[in-house]
Amino acid sequence: MPRQQSMFPRSIEVYADTRGRSTCRYCQAPLTWAEVVGANRRVPFDGEPVALRTRHDAARRLIEEIDHDDRHDCERRP
Repeated sequence: MPRQQSMFPRSIEVYADTRGRSTCRYCQAPLTWAEVVGANRRVPFDGEPVALRTRHDAARRLIEEIDHDDRHDCERRP
């Protein structure tokens, strides 16, 4: 089944059940980590990101679509 085109041009799909809290090691900002769908990697988000849209995959896992601009990009990172 083909993947649906997103209504949000710059968004990231993550598995909702992979969210985890931590802090940035450089600036100590609160972060939420989540696994990106189909990429087998985790991405940090500032604070607690809000899902723009949700859906379930074939395995009934909840997938959240999060605004790309909510990603954490630390300016203090060397």
